[in-house]
Amino acid sequence: MTLQQKILAKQSKKGFTLVELVVVIAILAILAAIAIPAVIGIINSATQSSGESDAATLNSGCKTVYSGVKSGTITTSDKDAGGTACSWAASKGASATERTSKAGAVNIKQVQDYNGTAIQLDDMYYYTSTDTTKGITKGTITYSDSGSTPAGTNKLTATTDLKTMYG
Repeated sequence: MTLQQKILAKQSKKGFTLVELVVVIAILAILAAIAIPAVIGIINSATQSSGESDAATLNSGCKTVYSGVKSGTITTSDKDAGGTACSWAASKGASATERTSKAGAVNIKQVQDYNGTAIQLDDMYYYTSTDTTKGITKGTITYSDSGSTPAGTNKLTATTDLKTMYG
C-alpha cells in the first residue's frame, strides 16, 4: 500500500465506532443516575425551606394583626398594603370587648391583604393546642408537604379566622 493509499484510507474513516458510542452513552447514563437523585433532593429541600419560611412569615403576620386589632393599634382608619381601608378592624375608641371580637373575626385573606403577601396556603396548617416541649403555641402556622395533616393541626384556608386559630 502506497503512502497515498494510506492517507486516503485514514481520511475515509470519519466518525466514531459503535463501541465508542456505546461507551459514551454508558458513561452518560451512569452520570445521570448519580446526578438526578441529588438534584431532586436539592429541589425538595428548597421547597421545604421555602414553605417553612412562608409559614413563619404568615404566622408572624397573623400574630401582628391579631394583637394590633385587639390592642387598637390597627383600626378602621388604617389601610392595608393595597390602600384599602381596614373595615374588618374596630374603630378608634372602640371598647376592649369590641376590639377583641373584631380581632378574632379577621381571616387569613385579610391578614395577607394587610401585609401585602401572596403566600400559597397549600400545605399550610395551624396547631390547635400548645406544646411547650416543642415550642409550639396554639395557632402557630406550619408547613408540611407530606400529603397528610400533621398531628394536632388543622388545614389553613383563606377563610380561617384568627379566633379559630387562637381562641
